[in-house]
Amino acid sequence: MTMLTSQKIADFVIEALERTAFVLAETIDAGQATSLPAPSKFSRIAYIGPTSGNVYLAASEGFIRELAASILGVEPEEVDPSNEGEDAITELANIVGGSAILELGGEKCEYSLRLPELIEASELPKTDNNTQVCYVESEGELLKVIWQPNDSAASAAA
Repeated sequence: MTMLTSQKIADFVIEALERTAFVLAETIDAGQATSLPAPSKFSRIAYIGPTSGNVYLAASEGFIRELAASILGVEPEEVDPSNEGEDAITELANIVGGSAILELGGEKCEYSLRLPELIEASELPKTDNNTQVCYVESEGELLKVIWQPNDSAASAAA
């Protein structure tokens, strides 16, 4: 099994944002992330296969507005974060989850995704040695992505 790195995750997140929503973003470090607006919308998508785990997304309201507006072709002020914003972050979770399993599974990807879901901030995992976190910034707004393989997945890769 391939282990994902923070940089690899950031690379496919940025590519997905550019390709899917024409959102230009760049990787930032944890220190830089603290100066941006805090996440207010959260999603998770689980994957199963030879190993299993979860991909979590945490985004600031401004990031959600920009993402949804780009997807819908409207101005950010026209986006309701409680409706279109929630749809946008779960769709992004689906796209990022798909990129993660392709990276993990290679050409013979035997993984599948569960449905993405909205979660509360309290459901974000505590980070440990097996967890990879990346921070992405766009227009002064924050997206945090967390990849957490299940314990058995991490030990199988070791």
